[in-house]
Amino acid sequence: MAKRANPFVDDFIPQSKVHVGIKQFNNNQDRLKQVYEKTLQLLFKGAKKCSSLDITHSEHTALSNTDKQDKMKQLFIGKDGSLLHSGKMVDNKLRLKQCTCGSNVESQCAYCEVSLCGGCQHMCVHCERSHCLRCIMIGLEGAEICVSCYS
Repeated sequence: MAKRANPFVDDFIPQSKVHVGIKQFNNNQDRLKQVYEKTLQLLFKGAKKCSSLDITHSEHTALSNTDKQDKMKQLFIGKDGSLLHSGKMVDNKLRLKQCTCGSNVESQCAYCEVSLCGGCQHMCVHCERSHCLRCIMIGLEGAEICVSCYS
């Protein structure tokens, strides 16, 4: 009996070896070294140019803000990672979170961490943790069971 033909002949890509000589290998190393050195030079040039612009800009703004009486100042991190003496503070006021229905938040869903008010939270019968309507299932006799305990 003859062997069955391979049905995947069209997808088969023959592998072939490519010989790379020492000359090609050495040329590639030299080229890589040149590219690396040029990249470093460009990076250092850009960093010097950027830092000198930032220093003159920060000195100018620091001189214009002489109304501060304390000696301590806030430092800010610039785009290039350097420390700047000028910048804008982000105001992090404590805001009350609101539920999707508009009420103030009392807790969050134990499964998907959605903010929940007292009316929107449902307690699981098994684990007794609060869950949102999407993460709770109605079991036998109307008992509310969370997704974690249901499986």
